[in-house]
Amino acid sequence: MKCFVGIFLLLSLANMYAQDSADAAKHLGAGIVIGGAGGYAAHKLSDGDRAWTWAGAVGSAFVAGMAKEAIYDSSRGADWETRDVVFTTLGGVISALALEVFTGNGGKGRGGNRRGKSCGCLVAQLDNTNEIQLPVFVENGTGDITSELQAAYLIR
Repeated sequence: MKCFVGIFLLLSLANMYAQDSADAAKHLGAGIVIGGAGGYAAHKLSDGDRAWTWAGAVGSAFVAGMAKEAIYDSSRGADWETRDVVFTTLGGVISALALEVFTGNGGKGRGGNRRGKSCGCLVAQLDNTNEIQLPVFVENGTGDITSELQAAYLIR
């Protein structure tokens, strides 16, 4: 909850500055894409570790923002804009949140999709011992699937 409040405050304060909204949206979008790729790669390489997923998403977006400001803007003679780096990094945070939702927190974090471990939720168990043997070929059938299933159940 603190993270969401922090992001909300960061977005609110960032909009108060004289940042061009189109430029901020471009940096945010680039951060989401780069953070998503870096976070997903870190998620796969670390076998679903939550900390590495966050580090990959936020770190790759931060490095991309720093590189853009250091290399691209300095060659054009433009001034350093910290807000661009902040918006790109914020895109990495958003992509990390999205990855956490879509990948299920990984196998080592709390909750998530830990295969075979008890999570405290109620899960239905499938009973495959009472399988219905359907007739393969019926010459004088009605063509109704419900009646065929009932007949197969009664014959068994």
